[in-house]
Amino acid sequence: MQIYSSPQECSGCSACKHICPTQAVTMQPDSEGFLYPVTDNTKCINCGACKKVCPVVGSYSGNHVKKAYAVKHKDYDTRITSRSGGAFIAISDYVLKKGGTVYGAGYSDDLKVCHLRTETVEERNRLKGTKYVQSDVADTFSKVKADLKNGMYVLYSGTPCQIAGLMNYLKNTDTEKLITCDIICHGVPSPQIYADYLKYCEKKYGGKVTKFDFRDKAFGWRSQKEAIWVDDKKYNTNEYAYLFGGLDVYRPACYECKFANIDRPADFTLGDFWGIDVLVKGFSDNKGVSLLFLNTDKAESVFDSITNDIDYEPTVIDKVIPFNPNLYKPTAIPKDREKFWKNYHKKGFNYVLKKNYNKVFRKVAVKKLKEKKDNLIKKFK
Repeated sequence: MQIYSSPQECSGCSACKHICPTQAVTMQPDSEGFLYPVTDNTKCINCGACKKVCPVVGSYSGNHVKKAYAVKHKDYDTRITSRSGGAFIAISDYVLKKGGTVYGAGYSDDLKVCHLRTETVEERNRLKGTKYVQSDVADTFSKVKADLKNGMYVLYSGTPCQIAGLMNYLKNTDTEKLITCDIICHGVPSPQIYADYLKYCEKKYGGKVTKFDFRDKAFGWRSQKEAIWVDDKKYNTNEYAYLFGGLDVYRPACYECKFANIDRPADFTLGDFWGIDVLVKGFSDNKGVSLLFLNTDKAESVFDSITNDIDYEPTVIDKVIPFNPNLYKPTAIPKDREKFWKNYHKKGFNYVLKKNYNKVFRKVAVKKLKEKKDNLIKKFK
């Protein structure tokens, strides 16, 4: 059975694979490195379960945002080692204290980004930080179902499409003890591009990549520099950040994302609180602030239980939206995306990395010049 008709109709959530009663569906990478479902017609019984569970081709249950907060974890070390304000840590600590499990995007031993099941604080800490690449959820959907059937509390964090796929998959499961958290997502870059970048760094710096941080907080919360450790020696660059900012490496479905709105599939929505200095003055110290949406009654109940661990201020939902464009529209597809991938397949990764870097560098330079000009005009008015 053909589950989708074009790449734009598949987010790669893998709900179709998990729901298939005959295990006829597997997730296979395409030429851009994104995972898509492939059906073995010798096993397929044409039951249609795969299409029914799909949150993109089909539907998803959205929760309209009820409340919004600026959040900082009270523990400084927790916040400084988190990507934004540490709100995820407070929520996940709540679940771990109940003997529950926490799922989210982390690194495998070979630095691939994949969803992990964690049961301890030490394991959960592997989920800290932003991952600017599509995570492979692997078999975590079925593990969540097993945990829930065993009466455990579960927190599952991921992109909106991953959460929507999970909830569709669990439609006939008791989810009273399931807490979900989606992120404000710009789009997911290709795992193949990410893998190529690690190889590029190994050749550039002459060693083995042992650790990678997509955004190094040592330069401040707003920094877009990444840190890469080669043979445990740290280097800083913005080459991957520029690949992400160039927008060409996103999954095709991201440019038509149906989840780019404030009807969220999860209980909580998390993101960086861009616009904090305008909307909640005096709250930010450039060490990170989380924007936290409470979308369900369950989220409100959990939030009430974690307030001793966080500093927080309410904010107006309508006012934060302009600072976070992906809350009202998907990222626009770049006009040169097709050319980027043609060059990638014909001339290789190093070629498109350099070309993309020059393109984004010029864009950033023009933006900075405009900001300086605007500031001078304001100064002499």
